[in-house]
Amino acid sequence: MLTDRAALDTDVGRLAQALPALVRALRYGDVRGTDTAALAGVAAGTAERVFVGLPPACAALDADAAEEMRGHVDAVHGAVGLLGDAPAPGHAGLRARWQSVLRTLSARDTVAGVVRGRAVRLLLDDGGLARDEVARRMGLVLSPGTPPADAAAWIEGFVGGAGGGLLLVHDERLLGLVDAWLTGVPAETFTDVLPLLRRTFSAYGTGVRRTLGELVRRGPVARGGAVALTGPPGFGPGLDTARADAVLPVVHLLLGPHGNGETTDATPAGVTR
Repeated sequence: MLTDRAALDTDVGRLAQALPALVRALRYGDVRGTDTAALAGVAAGTAERVFVGLPPACAALDADAAEEMRGHVDAVHGAVGLLGDAPAPGHAGLRARWQSVLRTLSARDTVAGVVRGRAVRLLLDDGGLARDEVARRMGLVLSPGTPPADAAAWIEGFVGGAGGGLLLVHDERLLGLVDAWLTGVPAETFTDVLPLLRRTFSAYGTGVRRTLGELVRRGPVARGGAVALTGPPGFGPGLDTARADAVLPVVHLLLGPHGNGETTDATPAGVTR
């Protein structure tokens, strides 16, 4: 019955919503210990239908529909990750096919910017795209020929959500591209993209926002012809020996007089310094 309904349902959004629940049932079972072997074929078939229908379903979406579709892409990505590890027949190659779908989504201009940016981010996280290629794509998206609203939506998809801020903190080149684009947005369109950018960056933790602000405040520097941002204190290209020496007294206190963490006669057994 589930197989028939999945085969007849042409709504990719509903199929994408149903897939994670099927995968969880297949992966973890239920409290009654129900045999879930029959769900393997249903889950694999549903995934295949989502793979086929998702690219055309992501075209020509308004802002609200695009944001909803980004949620579906995230849900399918997590479900495929579980399916790829499940020792069930019919699942071989699902991850590779899903990465092919993500590549298609990331490269089509008709796909909403927030979905394209998310597809690139998921490929980067899974090792499907090298950082150099990601930087190249971001540079193209943030070029002057792209409408600012579309570029802001791409940024929202790429660095929005968990881990997006840390990605910018640790990749100076990507942060430099975002910074250079943002400072070049025309004044007449800046107020249009500001709400989306505020939503993107306000979701980051306080520490991440502070670090990003410090990186941007220090300004861009040229490194090998690429625009980057200088790092915060202690994260420069060279070693700061003065700062390293400052922690030596604390290290000695933690490790003890022998320098190996062993206790002395004056230290009770089971107590470390």
